[in-house]
Amino acid sequence: MHIYVHIPFCRTFCRYCSFYSVKGLGSRDDYVKAVIKEAESRSRFFDTPADKTEKGCHTLYIGGGTPSCLTVAQLTELIDGIKSVFPADFKEFTIEANPNDINLDYAEALVALGVNRVSLGVQSFVDEHLIWMNRRHTAAEAISAVELLRNAGINNISLDLIFGYSLLTDSQWRYNLQTITQLKPNHISAYQMSIDPGSPLGKQYEQGVYTPPSDDYCARQYSLLQDYLLSKGYLQYEISNFAISDEYCSIHNSSYWRKVPYLGLGPGAHSYNGMERSWNKNNLSGYIKYYKDRLNDGLPLGYILESEVLSKEDMFNESIMLGLRRCHGVDFGLLRAEFPEFFKEIERQLSVYIESGKLVPVGSGDRQYAIAKGYLFVADSIIRELFV
Repeated sequence: MHIYVHIPFCRTFCRYCSFYSVKGLGSRDDYVKAVIKEAESRSRFFDTPADKTEKGCHTLYIGGGTPSCLTVAQLTELIDGIKSVFPADFKEFTIEANPNDINLDYAEALVALGVNRVSLGVQSFVDEHLIWMNRRHTAAEAISAVELLRNAGINNISLDLIFGYSLLTDSQWRYNLQTITQLKPNHISAYQMSIDPGSPLGKQYEQGVYTPPSDDYCARQYSLLQDYLLSKGYLQYEISNFAISDEYCSIHNSSYWRKVPYLGLGPGAHSYNGMERSWNKNNLSGYIKYYKDRLNDGLPLGYILESEVLSKEDMFNESIMLGLRRCHGVDFGLLRAEFPEFFKEIERQLSVYIESGKLVPVGSGDRQYAIAKGYLFVADSIIRELFV
């Protein structure tokens, strides 16, 4: 049982972000009640054979947006409501937070609510860059937040960084990596800044105001990331994710890459039951209205939820895409057995990648292959060539 809850509220909008979020903090109370009602309406979601394979390995992930925009009282109501519907022992309970939302009282409240993992959106330790990104914290506040969380008893902390944007020099990137490893987080996620059409940065790019760095420049920073974190004892287990040991690899995020069923609650959240993918529309007011008034108004489920049944071809391509994101790779023997008709189409290209060293064997067998470390930066192009 893996559950994701999307909190769409933000006090400010980051320059690069295109995730669905709003500034209407006044609707937080109504939103919490709506999420609980959605959970109640989807209480049978995990009543499938697939769920039994993950028995005892439950996760709850509260992401955003900015979940730390919720007050302790609102978080308490939300979590109590979800646990009343899905009474599970959550082995991993993660909440995302903005560093300057963290004080000792808030951190201790998270522990009391059962949170055992916090993901902090640090992004940079260069204040000039944080201002440019429109982040609302400073580098000092990020460092302080880590200390406050540890003092409160959070022993599993993940920190996010961003690379590959025009302001970031190699020396500044190395400084960010030095600073983050000195904090000794259990987990580090590092993403190349993307230019999404719906983001403020995307609009600046379209207007010619922002020029991104070259692919070679970004590849160099990605390589520095890999080498530096490896030298500090971090294990890379996915394109953008590193853990200090296997114990701290994100269980929740790994469920996505392993195609395990998961339930997403809130506008913009996605769900997957093994055969069908569904998602809530990006409409906060519509979402609240549906779960508040639907019995009176008779609104159809399509008012807020969309879905698609995955074809066998979709399932094959997703097995390739999600598997090759991970450093554990894909068991192509199992893939051949499950999708023999599609596997024939990629055998030749697969052989080319193996012979060229772009795909390397994992473990002692000859069926499991992963993208070689030096080619992970161009993983998307490799994966696309193996689609049918």
